[in-house]
Amino acid sequence: MHRICLTAAGVAIASSVLCRVASPAALANASKGVVTSHHMETPQLLKGGVTPDTPPIHVPPIGTEQAKKLSLGYLLAQQTTNFNHASASQAKNIALVARRLNGTVVKPNGVFSYYATVGPYTAENGYHWGRAFSGDRIIPSMGGGVCQGASTLYSALLRTGLPVIERHAHSLKVPYLPPGEDTTVASTYLNFRFRNNRSTPILITAKADVTKRLITVELWGATPAPEITVHHKILAIYPYRTIYQHDSSLHGEESRVLAPGQDGIKGQTWLQIKTEDGVKTKDLGIDTYKPSPRIIVVDRDLD
Repeated sequence: MHRICLTAAGVAIASSVLCRVASPAALANASKGVVTSHHMETPQLLKGGVTPDTPPIHVPPIGTEQAKKLSLGYLLAQQTTNFNHASASQAKNIALVARRLNGTVVKPNGVFSYYATVGPYTAENGYHWGRAFSGDRIIPSMGGGVCQGASTLYSALLRTGLPVIERHAHSLKVPYLPPGEDTTVASTYLNFRFRNNRSTPILITAKADVTKRLITVELWGATPAPEITVHHKILAIYPYRTIYQHDSSLHGEESRVLAPGQDGIKGQTWLQIKTEDGVKTKDLGIDTYKPSPRIIVVDRDLD
């Protein structure tokens, strides 16, 4: 999630605590090749409002050799998400995040910080323009795409039993994970952190396949993880509205869809953990994602 600040020089998009000033020309250049919005279909609901399981993307383990060198022989969890929605520059950000996550070791009782590992999300640190959520809109943002690396890691982490210290849901539903399995990041004020509460290290391995548009994140340990399943229930759906904008430069063209619209969702997430005493349930709370409007540009006023 990124803040927008209005300045005399134009629009400033905050990809960190401080606002970065971007002129209208810079915003136009950043938008080239970037899909303005990604349409998300309303989830199919089963009886009781429960969403069907998301089919996992199966890829072979990527960190076997690294884990073997550290005597961490158990793959605790693996998650793969697609970034078919990303522009070329945003795909570069996702690939950069994967390279910086890969090989990270979290010591016993240590705290992993996403920002400390892959940030800051600036051009000086190798990042490019991408897209980010701001309220109910999708906007150009420096470092857009870094949230997908964080979300893929968080989704895997949910299946390990390791405790999460800090996590923030996006304002809009992401297209690559079920509601409740995402996390947004923006500098240190919106970070993603977890603790290694084991007596042995945790290894993070990651890889982005730019050709297949997939990012995979794994967590490895010295002992196996408990058997954990993640469950979701849709509590409410908020239909998107349609906004018409006038643009006389269309020169007779009837209309152009600037953003296709996306329904909002309120969803509950919980874990079922298999123990020696039976299955225990851990509630992860409720996340609410705003509807994003459908925006249509027309060559005339529709009053």
